[in-house]
Amino acid sequence: MQPTDLALSQALGIVAAPPGAAHLLELSPGALTHNHVGTLHAAVQFALAEAASAACLQRDFPDAGAVFAVVRGAQVKYRRAATGDLLAYARPDDDTREHLAHDLATRTRSSATVVVELKDRAGQLVFQGHFDWFIACTPAPAPDSA
Repeated sequence: MQPTDLALSQALGIVAAPPGAAHLLELSPGALTHNHVGTLHAAVQFALAEAASAACLQRDFPDAGAVFAVVRGAQVKYRRAATGDLLAYARPDDDTREHLAHDLATRTRSSATVVVELKDRAGQLVFQGHFDWFIACTPAPAPDSA
């Protein structure tokens, strides 16, 4: 399942970036996205960033196979008010890049950290975050013995 397939992502208008784009996901302001002062709500930005962290793991570790992954923690910083479209950029941190593929091939569980930046279309940084994931390999389904 892609992060954009989730009902929350669809309700907020989170979509995949066009093919070849440097960013992973996009969000355009809509009826559900504004706060009481007319800017993009902090929770909406967090949802976009968390979805981008999941999309990053799927993009950078496509051979991971069947896994159960959940966010265990996050550290975020809202840098400036967001008023327009947001583009979500994400990358695994150095430790994750070095160990995750090996861990998933040799262990039943691991962790990963993904660094996310949200920028407006002018390239202004509006949000930075680190998302910490717990990842467990799920066993292959048993052969059907019908």
